[in-house]
Amino acid sequence: MSHIEHSKNLSKIAIIGRPNVGKSSLFNRILKRRKAIVEAVSGVTRDRLSACVKFFNQEFILIDTGGIVPSSNEKMESLVYKQSRDAMDESDAIVFVCDIRTGITSSDAHIADILKKNREKTFLVVNKADDVASENDAFVFFSLGLSAPYIVSVLNNRGLDLLMKDVASFVHEFNKNRQGLRHDDNIAHTNIAVVGMPNVGKSSFINTILDKQRLIVDDLPGTTRDSVDISIKRGERIITLVDTAGMRHKKKFRDVIEVFSLSRTRESIKRSDVVFVMIDAGKGLSRDDMAVLTYVIKEGKACLLLANKIDLLKEFDFQEYKKDLIYKYRPIEWIPIIFTSCKEKKNIIKAMDLACELHQKSKLTVSTPLLNKFLVKAQRESPHVLHKRARPKILYATQISAAPHKFILFCTNPSLIKKEYLRFIERQMRKEFGLEGISLNFQLRSRNAKDRDND
Repeated sequence: MSHIEHSKNLSKIAIIGRPNVGKSSLFNRILKRRKAIVEAVSGVTRDRLSACVKFFNQEFILIDTGGIVPSSNEKMESLVYKQSRDAMDESDAIVFVCDIRTGITSSDAHIADILKKNREKTFLVVNKADDVASENDAFVFFSLGLSAPYIVSVLNNRGLDLLMKDVASFVHEFNKNRQGLRHDDNIAHTNIAVVGMPNVGKSSFINTILDKQRLIVDDLPGTTRDSVDISIKRGERIITLVDTAGMRHKKKFRDVIEVFSLSRTRESIKRSDVVFVMIDAGKGLSRDDMAVLTYVIKEGKACLLLANKIDLLKEFDFQEYKKDLIYKYRPIEWIPIIFTSCKEKKNIIKAMDLACELHQKSKLTVSTPLLNKFLVKAQRESPHVLHKRARPKILYATQISAAPHKFILFCTNPSLIKKEYLRFIERQMRKEFGLEGISLNFQLRSRNAKDRDND
């Protein structure tokens, strides 16, 4: 599998700078939406984020990075520094953001020296010029030896039009000599969100697929904060993997950043085609894991359970383990389970291939005649139990949507249909139409308007 970073092969523009100068705010302002988490503390952004943007008819990839702190002894700051340097190396141009209020710092000078040595096209942006009077303080930034600074206020949306116009002009000129700028829009594309509790191995899983340290991995829970999209090409399909922040009960949140992270994770689930719910195989299924699975099922997503870190288990009976999971959480009986190890690279590719199969299944539409033929057979072989002297019955059904799969079942009396019987119908339907791993939703209706009024 080849790592292409983004599903479109466009020019890359990276936003860099030291912490808390407004990089993520600028990223969000250009995107016109809050993709990156922004807080008034340094070090919020860690992994680099990317998004496709279009300005003045020019399309390019914009990359947000964590703050650069040179020669830091802090492990996390060193990991973020490496991510930012990688983004600089992979980009075609740099938007270097400084803070007019603090002037030039040693970190700014360090970054400027790197840029002058690498000779990338650089747009020097002096941010937080919130009023005209403060603009005079920007002239000191000429001493960095880069281009003339763009004096802006991201907060007040001042000075950004000129910056984006010049960025678009650069992209236009840069692309003139490039061939095959983008992938075929008709190529098959699958979005996979990787979700789960903190520290179960989500980032390690994606790094293993890429065979490189693309995402920051640390033993400290909560390392990933933003949802990070990364695309790979496998055969004739582009797969976008979304690494997400760990999901857990709100009572366990330590700060407001975790609230924003949870919101980004839920957004990632909603826009995904398939969801990998990852658990720590050694710890089994916790209440928080069940809450994650319940949310994914509620959203009607195709789902695959990854029991990770099996290399840490000395003795392991796969069948007994699966039975225990189903005993704790019944919906798992229809969710495929794959036992993975990032350390040993076990079943990683198998999970990817199965996800693509689930994506195809999620688009399946069962014709009404075929669906009703199945219902007649299922009820003939295993009819609903009697209620007094009447036997509730599903008369006919129709599928109203795929991805998520929703069916309307017209019944003699919906209120008498037991949940256990619906689960039976659901199990038989999965076997009949190959819908393992696909969430099914049944809406019960009476057979005529008069009955509906009386229900």
